Amino acid sequence: MQLPSQLIQRLLQTDGKFARQLGTVSAIEGGFQATLGTIPFRNLGDDLRPIILSNESLSDQITSTNVPNRPPDILPFEKHIEEDLALRIEVISPSCVRLRLGPPTQLEQPREFAMLQPDSVAAAPLSSPPGIEAEAETVVVTLAGLRFRLQRDPFAFSITQQDSHYSWSTATDDRDVHGLLCTPPPGIATTSADEKPEAYWTWSLAPDEHLYGLGERFNGFDQRGRNLTLWTQDAWGTTTDAAYKNIPFLLSSEHYGLFFHTPTAVQLRLGTTSGRSARVQVSEEVLDLYVIFGETPKSILTGYTMLTGRATMIPRWAFGVWLSRCRYQNRAEVEEVARRLREEEVPCDVLHLDPAWLERPNLSCDFVPSDENFPDLPEMIRQLDQQGFKISLWELPYVSSHARRFQEAKDAGYFLKDASGEPISGDFGSPPADGNVRAILDFTNPAARSWWQDLHRPLLQAGVACFKTDFGEAVPREARAHNGMDGATLHNLYPLLYNEAVHEVILEENGQPGMIWGRSGWAGIQRHPAQWGGDPKTDAWSMRTTLRGGLSYALSAPGIWSHDIGGFYGPSPSPELYIRWTQFGMLSPLTRAHGTTPREPWEFGEEALANFKRYARLRIRLNPYLYSLAWQTHKAGLPMLRPLLLEFPNDPGTALIDDSYMLGDSLLVAPIFSEDREPVARNLYLPQGEWIDFWTDERLTGGRYITRQAPLDTIPLYVKAGSILPLGPEIQFIGSNVPNDITLEVYPGTETTASIVWDHQGSATSLELSQLVDQQWQLTIDGQRPCNWTIRWHINGGISETRLAHSASATVSSEQP
Repeated sequence: MQLPSQLIQRLLQTDGKFARQLGTVSAIEGGFQATLGTIPFRNLGDDLRPIILSNESLSDQITSTNVPNRPPDILPFEKHIEEDLALRIEVISPSCVRLRLGPPTQLEQPREFAMLQPDSVAAAPLSSPPGIEAEAETVVVTLAGLRFRLQRDPFAFSITQQDSHYSWSTATDDRDVHGLLCTPPPGIATTSADEKPEAYWTWSLAPDEHLYGLGERFNGFDQRGRNLTLWTQDAWGTTTDAAYKNIPFLLSSEHYGLFFHTPTAVQLRLGTTSGRSARVQVSEEVLDLYVIFGETPKSILTGYTMLTGRATMIPRWAFGVWLSRCRYQNRAEVEEVARRLREEEVPCDVLHLDPAWLERPNLSCDFVPSDENFPDLPEMIRQLDQQGFKISLWELPYVSSHARRFQEAKDAGYFLKDASGEPISGDFGSPPADGNVRAILDFTNPAARSWWQDLHRPLLQAGVACFKTDFGEAVPREARAHNGMDGATLHNLYPLLYNEAVHEVILEENGQPGMIWGRSGWAGIQRHPAQWGGDPKTDAWSMRTTLRGGLSYALSAPGIWSHDIGGFYGPSPSPELYIRWTQFGMLSPLTRAHGTTPREPWEFGEEALANFKRYARLRIRLNPYLYSLAWQTHKAGLPMLRPLLLEFPNDPGTALIDDSYMLGDSLLVAPIFSEDREPVARNLYLPQGEWIDFWTDERLTGGRYITRQAPLDTIPLYVKAGSILPLGPEIQFIGSNVPNDITLEVYPGTETTASIVWDHQGSATSLELSQLVDQQWQLTIDGQRPCNWTIRWHINGGISETRLAHSASATVSSEQP
């Protein structure tokens, strides 16, 4: 049969090569390595109906499907398999495996990108070498409670955790009606002769599997059924697939997580080309992948953060209220806002200054203050500190060619360069309005990093408490770095290096927990708290997608996150939207009102001011709870903002909930995404168990949807039965003061333990709630730090209160019903 010329031309164009046959399998330290024979392949179909053909006869690649009208074997290929790939497996722990696929010589090269914690990638010490059992059709390797099955021909691969039976495998059974592959086995993709080879892996999906994470995803919570490219950029809002914080970590409901250890662009097809399988492709010739097994999403996140690190503790005052606008234009404006805050008795701990504090502020920062707009900045900081205000300053890692320190940094070679060796301008999607170069500081250059850190030191010594590390997403692909990276390799990694440098100098100068307020990120960014959700529009739609982004971020960079109350850009938010967003913001891990128009509560009328004060006071009282949650983030790698599925993984009703969340393990928050003045009938899901309405003390049974009427002044808020909620006093600002008066709101229902963490060393008081008889409960307080205790029992449709003398430990029982 004569083949059409167009078909012949397409048959000659390959999409790459995939692993076709298993070669030798040999033991290495901590694992094993296998050689793989590859064969060229192409997709003769499309995204709707893929047809994967390899360079061999149809009879060698079709499996039996009992279909009578099978295609004739007319392929003009002779089967030739070349052994040019290797698969390297190292066991990091009984629940974590490192998998590398690529040319054998490249697998030996070090991969140091600052994403991994030092010593976190060392293979587990083994008492014996791996057991390798070679059979006719398979090789089975057992090691540290893990079973690896490698099929010889055609190649297939699986990992099974032997005790739990959790598994992860390739998708070689993903075939069409004729028995042809829909999904190619793992290999190397090459779409043209000029393009750099890119490694990829494919794996099978369970029918009801959910996939989460991958950073701050605004357009979807379950990522299954989506095509995504992880390429960090200024998203210009919160309603597109662009993301400020892409994180190459995927969390599956099937008890595994995948960390793609690469700084390059990552392309994912998650059950799209075929619903039975997923594919990841990295922009380099080596795939470096960590597979993490866990019984629960929490245990998987714990394993992931053992690799990439956990958040440092941040100061107690950070959990107070932050106020900001883009921009406070001068010192007098800031001082007037501070005066009004105290006069109105609006709780507030932090005032943030956006770029107007700089001499040349437009998309440029060289840390030269504006003497005209902010004369004697250190004195202003000192005076505001006396009033209980911390000061945060804006920065970004770009320096305009008109800035005072530009030439100094250029002459020293501190900027990323273009092909001619000149400072390359940042890629902002459009040129800066004034046409000047915005050079990008090169954080791969140790001298440039130190220079940038030194510019922070005088300001930190003057009392600046925090820096807002804005931007960081503008490294062009053509850039060249001091360490030899090109822009395509550095681009995603750059936000991590930038935020790390600033976070580090704050810790050095303060000598105690410090923090940043960052926008961009990549794997490991959770080590450097905190991050906020970028620039949402001033509407309810963007408020809704902001939360979705935060929940996805929580499952891939579990740390401390926040957002802008009222939205960032657009017309001034309506009073109703401001009220609803305030309620959401005050019950978030951190809270800041910020936008291009004023965000002070009095700007929106008396009703909004009263609402702001009410929820700000609640937030201040929640400080012992929030600070203790931050310790969980620091020690266990758990986010403060938690999707319901993280706390209730066995409740199938939580799998897709992205319009409400848990603040820690006790509080369920259901924001109202509406600008209506009238009460909103909020439909929300209560997970399995018993719940108590925070406002009314009504007890409800979970495992179902309920409808809560929410007047404008009320956000639906529920307490999980069994919770012990520690509250502090109502004060105007928190500062660094540890509360001496604690109210324990006790909600009996299940026996439980909790703790109140007092400082960044983790000294704590333990709390234990146990049931005595019937509905009588006992609370045991055990610790070293004495304080004044008030216990409020939420039981029997009412509240009873017990006060204890100043003490460190005590036991108290509820009244007999």
